[in-house]
Amino acid sequence: MALLKLSNLAALLIFSSLTVLAFHFILGHGDASGFFDKLSAQCPYASSDDAPYRLPYTGIQSIDKTLCGIIVFFHASFGPDVAPFLIYFLVSAVPIMGHAYFESSRPSRPLLMAYPVVFFQIMQLISFGATFSVYWMLFILSGASRLPPSGLKSTVTKAHAQAILFGIFLGLIILTGCMIIMQDPYVTAIWQVFPIVSSVATVLHLLVRPPSRYPDSGFGIVRGFYIASFVLISSMHITFITSKDIDELKAFMLPSIDVLHPSTSIELQSLKLLQWDATFGFLSAVLGTLWFSRNAKETFTLLAWNLLATPLVGPGAAFSASALWRESWLHEDIKTDKQE
Repeated sequence: MALLKLSNLAALLIFSSLTVLAFHFILGHGDASGFFDKLSAQCPYASSDDAPYRLPYTGIQSIDKTLCGIIVFFHASFGPDVAPFLIYFLVSAVPIMGHAYFESSRPSRPLLMAYPVVFFQIMQLISFGATFSVYWMLFILSGASRLPPSGLKSTVTKAHAQAILFGIFLGLIILTGCMIIMQDPYVTAIWQVFPIVSSVATVLHLLVRPPSRYPDSGFGIVRGFYIASFVLISSMHITFITSKDIDELKAFMLPSIDVLHPSTSIELQSLKLLQWDATFGFLSAVLGTLWFSRNAKETFTLLAWNLLATPLVGPGAAFSASALWRESWLHEDIKTDKQE
């Protein structure tokens, strides 16, 4: 009990600190550098021919003005200097999205983990880094990280696994591909609600293939998802680190600690915001995997794995491997029953 309290206290301190730092470096630097003012300048309250992104997305002026600023930011990220990092960022985040939805499908999951769409939609407004620092804190404090292997209570059913991957494919992969390829403001606006699209697609899939008809373990599907994520993300990461020299790699991966000068181009300011967002989002996810462990030995093993794998294969791939390891023992009872 004392160790549990200490573990929870550590999680509270670590992830609350990451949340504060994320707000400071993502939103604070964006404001101090004049970046948000630049976005706002392209989004007058009323539509104008001089503001190509100030469009009637919803017909509600205040919402359309907010969407305009977000869309200006994303379209500034579609240029050749920023787009590679944006794509790397989004692809690397896929297994984290999968994890959140898999957690929500377990019968024994805490209520706080039941609706991942809430976290992902908030993420669209206040950043991945800040939102998921909070997510991992709640994941640990709610007890979700300590789920024991308990047969059907901890397993992800085949129906849920298929539905979740369908939702991710339709809501994240398809919409993201359309946004980056088409670079149309309306498509970018639709992408802002991809978490809702993913969740609706998941629910509709479950109506067609309900867990009551497909109650078997979905471990094979979950395993395939994490393995595919690991292969794709690690390949992308290794390509980047082997095709750039040290200075190029630092510029590509690492954000500037200092506030950028207001004269910095909007493209480079967009890149910095994305870099800080990725830094805190992936750092919180990688640290969160330490609570997948069941004892001190596993904690140190996961720590060593993350320290080694993150720079070599990327944080998304490192997370995929850790999540797969956790799924393997959460489904242990199911696999044992099948073998018998």
